[in-house]
Amino acid sequence: MSKARFGRIFVGFMAGVLLCLAATAGATVVTIEGGAGSVNAVACSPDGTMVLTGHYDDVAKLWNAATGAFVRSFTGHTNSVYAVAFSPDGTRVLTGSADGTAKVWNTATGALVATFTGHTFWLYSVAFSPNGKKVVTGGYDGTAKIWDAYTAPGTLLRSITENTDGYSVMSVAFSPDGTELATGSANGTAKRWNPDTGGLISTITENVTKDYVSSVAYSPDGTKLFTGSGNCTAKLWNVGTGALLRTFTGHTLPVYTLACSTDGLRLLTGSIDGTAKLWDTGTGGDLRTITAHTGEVYGVAFSPNGNSIVTGGIDGTAIVETTLESVAGTIVINDNRATTTSPQVSLALNWWGGFGTGATRMRFSDDGAHWTAWEPLLKTRAYTLPAGDGYKTVRVQFRDSQGNSSAVASDFIRLDGTPPTGSIIINSGAATTTAQKVTLGLTWSDGTGSGVTRMRFSDNGATWTAWETLKASRAYTLPAGLGYHTVRAQFLDAAGNYSAVYNDYIKIVAP
Repeated sequence: MSKARFGRIFVGFMAGVLLCLAATAGATVVTIEGGAGSVNAVACSPDGTMVLTGHYDDVAKLWNAATGAFVRSFTGHTNSVYAVAFSPDGTRVLTGSADGTAKVWNTATGALVATFTGHTFWLYSVAFSPNGKKVVTGGYDGTAKIWDAYTAPGTLLRSITENTDGYSVMSVAFSPDGTELATGSANGTAKRWNPDTGGLISTITENVTKDYVSSVAYSPDGTKLFTGSGNCTAKLWNVGTGALLRTFTGHTLPVYTLACSTDGLRLLTGSIDGTAKLWDTGTGGDLRTITAHTGEVYGVAFSPNGNSIVTGGIDGTAIVETTLESVAGTIVINDNRATTTSPQVSLALNWWGGFGTGATRMRFSDDGAHWTAWEPLLKTRAYTLPAGDGYKTVRVQFRDSQGNSSAVASDFIRLDGTPPTGSIIINSGAATTTAQKVTLGLTWSDGTGSGVTRMRFSDNGATWTAWETLKASRAYTLPAGLGYHTVRAQFLDAAGNYSAVYNDYIKIVAP
């Protein structure tokens, strides 16, 4: 069940200020003046009360998320700060800089705890391990380095040469359980590593054109990996198999940064095209486009409770907006299949937002006029479509604890429970032939159904050819031997309905 969502969106700009945009209208506005230089990176503290920014003018800064008040600076780098992160307990801050170093600081005092020295050039990405005891850094020198951040902070534990072809490591991320590490490279690949041994687990080739993989992030359960790429897309991969599960398409220039919400339901991307986009991870749908920027978006993050989204860019204004997001949701029928042969289907449901304690109930309709009773929330629900073949639309509404209803979300599927029909005739109806090779004449129909797509053949009704594309005339070889021979045909429609078996026979006679 979602909690009430305070839709706060933080955005960094060229004038060094932070823009916090509301997820919906009706926001209160707070201005944060960040100083000179662009905001290159952003992060939200584990309790959601603080925002951390990395700046072009060599500093990182801490802000009060509710008021926009400046808290403190972390000063010590000698070049731009390109990456920032909080430790899992929020007591430490991690920064990565173009000066080739990473630094850990005390969040409460701003004191420097440790400096990580070993990269030969820029650092693009930094991350704490889930237990906060290690740090990983990725840089222009093509390496990812794992450091002690607990026992002997600043000690190099392991260096992983991600590639030897001169391409940068642009992004690093620990898996949620800390047992593996992901890297994204400018050579167009994402790789999984064992952080304890440095061994390569697998490689995901993002695209054949080698557009850079600028950002990587694990799903909360660690079974999936998101990548952002120079080909203007974000993608979702199965970690175990490397299979591509979904592509998020909509940006017009490279996707530079991304983050997954803690519930795994939403993806946030930032692009060189000057927009940030919020996506439904289950469907790939574009939920919202943030167009307040007039320049590149360099960093994005969700607050741990999912109530805020944080983005950083290079524009030039300073606005903080805080709001409550209305309840909303999505519906997908039968894993997004186009057709079904049965009126019994499965609905996949996602919801978020809402006032009070968030979404609490849902209801359904076939026509938008007649609705089921409000019922408890379920992620998966069995549903019976109305009788009769044709396109069927299922609508859903969600309601929050204060009685506010969402807009209607819907999905459709084609119900086709009627088998196709067909016919077969051998050699234009001839009674006899002297040759094994004959010609089959075939017809088929599916009426108003989903359409016939395949056919197959058999000499005995038990052993069949593979399903093949439709042809009105097909050469066929009869079994050897004189006498009567029967050829059977069957047709298949797009919904998966099998026709009856149709047949014709002919007698092979001696020449």
